[in-house]
Amino acid sequence: MELSYFSHPNKLLSEHIANIEAFCSDELFRLAAHFHDLGKVSDSFQRYIRGESSSAQPHALASALAFVMEYYGKLDTKELFFVFNAIRSHHGALASKKYVADLLIDDTNIGVGKAIEQLREIYAKEDVRSYFALSRIDENLVEEFGFDVDECSFGLEEYINQKLLFSRLIFADKFEAITSTPFVPKPFSYPLENLYNFKKTLPKNEERAQAAKAIWRNYEMSNAADIYTITAPTGIGKTLISLELALRIAKDRNKNRVIYTIPFTSIIDQTAAIFERIFPARITKHHHRVEFDFDEERFNKDYGRIKYLVESWAEPFILSTFYQLFFALLSDANSDNIKFQSLSDAVIVFDEVQAIPFELWKVLQPLFPLLAKKLGSVFILMSATMPIVTQDAVELAPKEGLYSRKNRYKLDWLDLPLKETKTKIAVLAEYILDLAQNGKSVVCIVNTIKNSKLLYRQLESFIESEKLFLLNSYMLPHDREATIEALCEPGTNQVKGKILISTQVIEAGVDLDFDVGLRELAPLSSIIQTAGRVNREGKKEQATLYIFDTLGYEIYDSVLMDATKRYLVAKLQSGETIQEKEILHHIEEFFTSLDLRLSDRHKILELIKKFDFMAIGKAVRELFKEEASFTHSVVFGVDLAWEERYFEQAKVLDKWELKSYKERRLKALAPSILNIKEKDLQSLGINVPKSEVFGLYYIENIDGIYDPKRGFLISEERELLDIFE
Repeated sequence: MELSYFSHPNKLLSEHIANIEAFCSDELFRLAAHFHDLGKVSDSFQRYIRGESSSAQPHALASALAFVMEYYGKLDTKELFFVFNAIRSHHGALASKKYVADLLIDDTNIGVGKAIEQLREIYAKEDVRSYFALSRIDENLVEEFGFDVDECSFGLEEYINQKLLFSRLIFADKFEAITSTPFVPKPFSYPLENLYNFKKTLPKNEERAQAAKAIWRNYEMSNAADIYTITAPTGIGKTLISLELALRIAKDRNKNRVIYTIPFTSIIDQTAAIFERIFPARITKHHHRVEFDFDEERFNKDYGRIKYLVESWAEPFILSTFYQLFFALLSDANSDNIKFQSLSDAVIVFDEVQAIPFELWKVLQPLFPLLAKKLGSVFILMSATMPIVTQDAVELAPKEGLYSRKNRYKLDWLDLPLKETKTKIAVLAEYILDLAQNGKSVVCIVNTIKNSKLLYRQLESFIESEKLFLLNSYMLPHDREATIEALCEPGTNQVKGKILISTQVIEAGVDLDFDVGLRELAPLSSIIQTAGRVNREGKKEQATLYIFDTLGYEIYDSVLMDATKRYLVAKLQSGETIQEKEILHHIEEFFTSLDLRLSDRHKILELIKKFDFMAIGKAVRELFKEEASFTHSVVFGVDLAWEERYFEQAKVLDKWELKSYKERRLKALAPSILNIKEKDLQSLGINVPKSEVFGLYYIENIDGIYDPKRGFLISEERELLDIFE
């Protein structure tokens, strides 16, 4: 049956619903799809969609109430709630249980009252009653259902059911609105032959080959597990091994998507470069700085479609960040939940698992196995320092053997006593200069941007500029990339006769090989990641990574630092040297200790049982917010002239075209944006203009403010430059 009502401009509501219903055969989904836009048949909305009025009454609540009235007593309370909440929330954030119960129980609620008035009008339309099979308006059911919801108890399984239903509805709804067609997934076709041919172009490495063979043997004997771990030393080739494993699982178990996640945006591009050599133009990157290609002449349609497919993870091979994945799992926001349904029937890879916030470990232990079971997905977790984020995994790497055969480095303690009025940084600089004698390459990692810059400045007068380098997050991405390239000998990861001062940006995904290293005290997992940058290829004599005490206040959580001091520092300070071949024991002792001491600090599991989606979303946003002091996003070396063009476009484009234009401009600006601490921005002592469109700050003339080798200059650096000038 076809209705004469419109859901969108020039689109019949019945066509819109039919296209959405075709997305999934699940019965609750089909009910949610069928009823989700029922409220749009109101006279108010039809006048609005025809352009006869500037606004319309909200339709989601009326649609959800109609569903409850028709299916109360036919479905159990939980099923009713899942569908009601998905429909009621489909244009906003996923509503919490308490909010819904209070909304329905409060008989003075204006929103519910107006929704029921809408339904009286809607139920009077015979064609609508026939299409939706409507039979009754029973206002008493609203309050009764509210009390039923209030008394309901939920758990992790119900949490996944609600998220999945909501995600399917909003994904299919928005896809249909953009394309006017049902969603048809692309076939998963990523031949292993491409990977094998690529590996033939790489230098032979017998150690990596043997490790890979052992992993494949273990995989073949694993009897189709849901969660796999690969715990192996740095430099063993985990990236290509995990790619091959993901492709094998997808082929063997008929999965339709690979989702490969990495902790940091800064290393996505280099991983994508490897994958794209194997599968050209078939890897979809998604993070906040990704750019979308589209046809200028078909601006709105092409940009919107491509952007939506990327941001909803609808493509068959997604490369993204932990941030995006955990927001899909835990956020209440509509834009985050769109991705949740894409986790179904997928192989999901976590590279560098140790970078998962430790506050989530206790949440993931019960969540991972249940997600795998409910969504039909397979997880692959990789790290040189594997935290206990799951207790249901099959370990594929022969980790004891791999670690016992590796002895590329040892850990030693380095005291930094103060000498007269010299600071610890000055003393540290002296040690670095001593270590750099005879042409040795040295990497020193400190915990804060400020100290990295002060140490770099301390060394400048002693080292030629072409041999001294700095890396930190106050440097624009292209300058960080240029620094890494300049450090290496051509075509290798070897660093010869050069010194690098860095922050934690080097810890994951940066392939550099130094002769000796120093690391400011940090959690054990960070120390081991740094150690993976000295004698990385194992072709030199055993290297040393010196650990020294903090250069000021600690930036890491006390739980992590206390465990590190107990299981590492105490031994090193007593004169014991820890070698790489012994490190696995220390890592596992460290994480076992943490597992006993850690708790679900943000009470996320408790909030899940309460179905408090708003509080869960708030908790995950707190977890991933900037740990440092308040920051501002600043655009460097770009003027504000383009904003004039934005306001010109605002005169001729409709609101959706203008939104697309604005988003595209932001993506274009992303490579020039840094997050700068408020105190550092204020120290400039100048009026930094702020964008009216994005709320970004702009520094057009960067002379004396930004330097390609140092990044954004803090006050101590600018003072030194002023003296020279």
